[in-house]
Formats: sequence, structure tokens, C-alpha cells
Amino acid sequence: MATPQPSILTPEERLALEQKARYDRLTRNLAIGGAVLCPLIAVLPPRKLDLYTFSLGVGFYLSADHLAQQYNGRSLVRQIRWSSPVRELPTEKARETARILKEREEAERERVRREAIMRGSAEQAKEARPFWSRVWMGEEEAGWKERRLEEERKALEEGKSYTDIILDQIWEVWSWEKKKDGEDGEKKE
Repeated sequence: MATPQPSILTPEERLALEQKARYDRLTRNLAIGGAVLCPLIAVLPPRKLDLYTFSLGVGFYLSADHLAQQYNGRSLVRQIRWSSPVRELPTEKARETARILKEREEAERERVRREAIMRGSAEQAKEARPFWSRVWMGEEEAGWKERRLEEERKALEEGKSYTDIILDQIWEVWSWEKKKDGEDGEKKE
């Protein structure tokens, strides 16, 4: 067997390769320094959130991104997107099947939610709501905006100002709906 002969480089090509190697080494060292020094500088006193701190954060991100790009050939954003469990499906048939399954799942969720509402079971209807909806809306039920607007309209007719309405709402939140008078610490109904 014949061993392959290494290609002979011209002096210009050899010089260009050496310069590229120097440049790569310099950028790698600067990226390591930026990834270490930017967070350290950001936590030094005075610690405040301003344009200076933001620029240090950007410097840290760019340094880490460069190191990730050099290490595995993908930027941080592509690496995060690549490592996510949801990847693009390989064939058209697989994508179509996934779409059909997702539609069936959503239809089933909607059917369960409607049945819970039809039965009048508010408890089950609340549980049928998506998690983020339950976190965001809490114990509020449908029609809360209309009830709040009606309360506001009545308060304005009674001669209260918007400041009074706002302070009442703040008191309601602060005291967990206890009456202002403090009558036996009972909740309003």
C-alpha cells in the first residue's frame, strides 16, 4: 500500500494557515476571558441594572456562544433548539400523523371541558382549564369583567371616585376580602 503524500504548501498558504491558527487561538482566549470576567465584573459593587451591566451580559453571551461554536460547531441558540425534545419529524406521513393526534387530543380536551360545564360542576370545569389559565386567572370564573364593571358603575353612581374604588380593591386584596369594619373577621359574601 502506498501512503498518501502530504500536499506541499506554498509559502503564502503556509503563512495564511499560521495566521488563521493565531487568530483562532486569540479569539478562543478572548472568549474564555470574556466568559469568566464579564460575570465577575457584573457582580462587583455597585451592583445595579443599567446599560453597563447589560453590555457585560451581552459580552458573556457572545463569549459563551463563540466557545460553544468552536467546541461543537453549533451556536447556543441552535444547540438549545437542537436539544429540545420536539424535533421536526422525518417524513410527511409522520408529520400528518402527529397533526391528526394533536387535533384529536385538543378535541378531547375541549369535549371534557364542555361536559364539565354542562353538568354544572364548576370544580371540574376549573380543573379542565389549562394549567396556565388556572395560574393566571386563579379562582375567577367566566364573566368576571362584567361583574367588575357593574360594581364600578354602581360605585360611581354612589358618588365614589376612581381613587376610592382603587383603594377598596387594594384593601380587598390586602385583607383577603375581610370587611373594613373588622366585624368578627368574617369574609364578605
